Amino acid sequence: LLAWLETRGVTTPQRVTPAVLTKYLIHLKGRVTGYNRPEPSPLSVKTLQAEASVLRSFFAWLVARRVLLFNPAEDLELGDRSQPLPRAVLTESEVQTLLAAPGAEALGLRDRAILETLYSTGLRRAELASLDLYDVDQASEVVRVRQGKRGKDRYVPIGARALAAVRRYLREARPGLVASPKEPALFVAAVYGRRLNVKTLNLIVRQRAAAAGLVKRVTPHVLRHTCATHLLQGGADLRHVQAILGHASIATTQAYTRVAVEDLAAVHRRHHPRRRLKIP
Repeated sequence: LLAWLETRGVTTPQRVTPAVLTKYLIHLKGRVTGYNRPEPSPLSVKTLQAEASVLRSFFAWLVARRVLLFNPAEDLELGDRSQPLPRAVLTESEVQTLLAAPGAEALGLRDRAILETLYSTGLRRAELASLDLYDVDQASEVVRVRQGKRGKDRYVPIGARALAAVRRYLREARPGLVASPKEPALFVAAVYGRRLNVKTLNLIVRQRAAAAGLVKRVTPHVLRHTCATHLLQGGADLRHVQAILGHASIATTQAYTRVAVEDLAAVHRRHHPRRRLKIP
């Protein structure tokens, strides 16, 4: 900050104004997004927010030491706090194509159960890989996510179709794949018969999407985004979706509402009769 101020002739604290600090944040934002630079800076939006917060603390300290009469950073906008839009989601027809792709052999049954569970529950890839057999409550139709993000357990509903796929996998496929009867993992790898890791899970999803002929890049995270978006499009309450996804802040979940609204706006533009009339 001091180096930037010096290049603009601002050499004393008294000459620092809210407008000057706003320009400094714009300068930082340009670094974050790579504007007018040969390549993007490694800074992130969170780093920008942290630096802006430090400015407020620094100038508050100058006020406390009576160097300044007021804090020029008091009402400073701390960068763009909006959550980034989720990456492209699948349509319902694309989901149906993906879920129908795996065959009836052992690995096909396993992969179908994985895909159904990801789409039904919106679990993170690490959360799905860490599931044990007893984490699926078939009677209550819920999945227990043990020590999810931020070390908190939560219970997530699992749909009837996903649960049926898991049951068939447990009955017909897992006994022939698992290395030991003592293996607790719900989903096991084909080679070693032990718990799937996240890299293998990513590979499974990508390969099944490619085999289904989907053009979009499909990952476990895309299925998580798709689950959230489809829930909101179907009328689910935002707080309920927040609980299912395990978001600490409702602001994180709200990013999905923007996707849902954009999708509805596109449908409205395509199909509403008044949209097709010329504006006089």
